[in-house]
Amino acid sequence: MAGPLLENEYMNNPIAQIADAAESMIDAKQAASSLRLPYYWFADQKMRAKFRIPHYLLGGLVRFRMSELAAWAAESSAVQSKTAGGTE
Repeated sequence: MAGPLLENEYMNNPIAQIADAAESMIDAKQAASSLRLPYYWFADQKMRAKFRIPHYLLGGLVRFRMSELAAWAAESSAVQSKTAGGTE
């Protein structure tokens, strides 16, 4: 099983991990459309690192959990400035 590349307290909690096991993973296109952010933020490795987007590498695929993305978006200053009309 793949582990998260960016870890926080929530991700290290075994009870939370069991609860999240049922949560399906989404791809970059779905993540971008769900959060109304540019696709390349999720598709490009350098942008994921720059914005510290939580993601999983499964073989050659990049996948995301919506719950982790929602928490990341709520805390991310980049997302706040992008949705407020600023540019990054």
